Amino acid sequence: MLLEWPGGSWEATLRLVLTVVGIYLGALWLALVVWTYRDIRQRTRDPIAQTLSVLLVLLLFLPGHWIYLILRPRYTLAELYERSLEEEALLQELDAHKACPTCKRRVQDDFLICPSCRTQLKEPCRGCGRPLAYAWVACPYCGLDKPPRERPVAPRASAGAPRSGAAPSRRPAAAAHPRGNPANPGAPAAAPAAQPRRDPFASRPQQRPADEPPVIDATAE
Repeated sequence: MLLEWPGGSWEATLRLVLTVVGIYLGALWLALVVWTYRDIRQRTRDPIAQTLSVLLVLLLFLPGHWIYLILRPRYTLAELYERSLEEEALLQELDAHKACPTCKRRVQDDFLICPSCRTQLKEPCRGCGRPLAYAWVACPYCGLDKPPRERPVAPRASAGAPRSGAAPSRRPAAAAHPRGNPANPGAPAAAPAAQPRRDPFASRPQQRPADEPPVIDATAE
């Protein structure tokens, strides 16, 4: 006795199986399209990349989904944001460990001098004694104003020292400092003797005009 096929005939059973498989593949196809759309939105904000990714899965189904998994961005936007926060925290931690400008060794933020090379790093506050940076104008802890830093003043040359490059004075010492009377030091210096004035016209020979004839002395004949 032959066993009967469940459902009446194998053709009806085959159609039932194909229907179930088709519904499953259709649901899987729509699920992959929706998943791709959500995934690409979490990885990029570019609308062109989002559209191409959805069309790739929508047209090629499973092969398109495999291609999308290969070409999609590696990290999501949330992961990139977390990585940026970690990098900022690491940079802040490195900045907290400052280095000496002379020997490049790490120093603490409250060090006044470098313990390795004795370089002055900060100056103490006159009020509370806490270390202050040189760029600050007041103490943030007690509110005391910092005194202005004194700049080194170059030594000036003495008044009696001659300047470099200046020509020596040619004035005679006697004229610059007239001597007084040795017998009476308190007496004023004697005035120099007056010299006789010369006639400015005595040394000049008299010139005759060119048109005047010479004068002949009659007594000479």
